[in-house]
Amino acid sequence: MADNLVERDTPVLAMGGGVIGDLAGFVASTYMRGVPLVQVPTTLLAQVDSSIGGKTAVDHGHIKNSIGTFYQPRLVVADIDTLQGLSRSEVSNGLAEIIKSAMINNASLFGFLEKNMDALRSHDVFLMEEMVARTAAIKAGIVARDEKDTGLRNTLNFGHTIGHAIESASHFKIRHGQAVAMGMVAAARIAVQMEKFNKKDLVRLKKLIQRAGLPVDIPPLDIPLMIKKMEHDKKIVDGRTRFILPSAIGKVFMADDVSLQMVLQAVESRDEED
Repeated sequence: MADNLVERDTPVLAMGGGVIGDLAGFVASTYMRGVPLVQVPTTLLAQVDSSIGGKTAVDHGHIKNSIGTFYQPRLVVADIDTLQGLSRSEVSNGLAEIIKSAMINNASLFGFLEKNMDALRSHDVFLMEEMVARTAAIKAGIVARDEKDTGLRNTLNFGHTIGHAIESASHFKIRHGQAVAMGMVAAARIAVQMEKFNKKDLVRLKKLIQRAGLPVDIPPLDIPLMIKKMEHDKKIVDGRTRFILPSAIGKVFMADDVSLQMVLQAVESRDEED
């Protein structure tokens, strides 16, 4: 950009998935202290999550999103026609974030997903448009109330504390949506241990995740390494890892009193709920 004499009013267009959006957004936020940014997400995950909210970051030292900025785009254009060429696995990757949004904020959306999951995975255009719009509205509404992630926005981290550790411990061989899916189930298991979440709702969550083509159980990984990665989570407060846990379908709470034993039991569980 410098070599081509890009000026401060020249917009950066981020067209692609989450990696492109984060990288282009980070560049736009730092070049000449900020140039206009337009996000054009072309994956389901990017349309419902990463392109919205102004978080831009890059990985460093095997820690996900450890260096970045808050920088809002001037415009986000989510055209669902760009989703038609996605593979089923890529659609599943995005469905993880949609299930997350339903779990933290909208029981009605969760029911919509339960009813229409098969059609959504088959690219039903009208249902896909409704799903993307509803999910984007959830995130935009939360970000509007807490742009800098000091309170309410933490709820968007449901499934991500353990999920990011899974990604890092797998050396990013496990995709983000898959890791978040496993992280949501682990978080729900912790909430069940704390007697804050109904076991029947845990089963509903697992079944929906599986219907979305996503895993629910964590594969054999270096558990001590996973725990170490969790210690670098951005939501750590006063040296304690803050977890977002479900209390019901569509409702979550923050907890910083989750013991290591609870975490280990949750990540090592295998289908005993069914």
